[in-house]
Amino acid sequence: MASGLSWFYDILIIGILLICLYLGAKRGLMRSVALAVLICVSIAFSWLCCTVASPVIYEKCLKTPIINALKDASSKTDPLNIVSSAVSSGGYGVEMTNSEVQGVISQSGDFFANIAGEIKNNGASESEETIGTGMEESVTESMLKALVGDVVSPSTLTEILSSVRGAENNMSSAVGVFLKGDRDKTAEAMEETVVAPAVKLVLKALIWVIMMFILMLISRIVADMFKGLNKIPVIGPVNSTLGALLGAAEGTVIVYVIAQLVRLICYLTSNSLMFLNTETVQNTHIFKYLFYFDIMTIIG
Repeated sequence: MASGLSWFYDILIIGILLICLYLGAKRGLMRSVALAVLICVSIAFSWLCCTVASPVIYEKCLKTPIINALKDASSKTDPLNIVSSAVSSGGYGVEMTNSEVQGVISQSGDFFANIAGEIKNNGASESEETIGTGMEESVTESMLKALVGDVVSPSTLTEILSSVRGAENNMSSAVGVFLKGDRDKTAEAMEETVVAPAVKLVLKALIWVIMMFILMLISRIVADMFKGLNKIPVIGPVNSTLGALLGAAEGTVIVYVIAQLVRLICYLTSNSLMFLNTETVQNTHIFKYLFYFDIMTIIG
């Protein structure tokens, strides 16, 4: 039902663009230029603030509680049981005891390649590559559910981390430490390689959106000093027409900020809201491009 409301997003951004087009003509070129410059400065300054502030906020306020929570969750989690359950639920027709799993863990090399070979040797029909991939996905999901499942779902965390460079290797590293059974090192590895990048990314997005709205409000106040130019003969109509074009550019920025705010809400709520979820957004015709667009592809 919610996906049937996807048209609302497209109507919303078209409406915002038309309003900005009208307001741009009303403001005129000079006022719009001033506003456009101020908006560009706001974007750059907001990005600088969120890039600098998110690591500081995380280190000062969140890191220690997160590590303590991960240590507590890790102390209640047995990696051997998780691996054994992954073997049982994988449909391979093979059962392994904790002692057999521990024997595989103690071997050198890639654990998932080793256990895939063991499962294959015990009669599984799938290829070792398929078994290894399935085991890694199952163990990783179970580990994330056990350690952070009370706060965020594994799928949401994985989606957030998809925007972080090197996240896949970081996750594999954390799984490796987890399987060794050292609870404190598991918590530290999870915090450093998985949780910290995800939380910092969310913090960065949240700070950027807040700063943008504040600075855009200030920009409008400053730009109002150019109101009188539209009343000047000849200069007024030209000023108004060119202002409309810049108004459209301003509207694009506004709808992009809205799209990123919706994206943040989708992440934080694990797509659980009826209307604010990625399934609904994917059925839009225009909004989805702003939703998935990464502004850093231009800045970079």
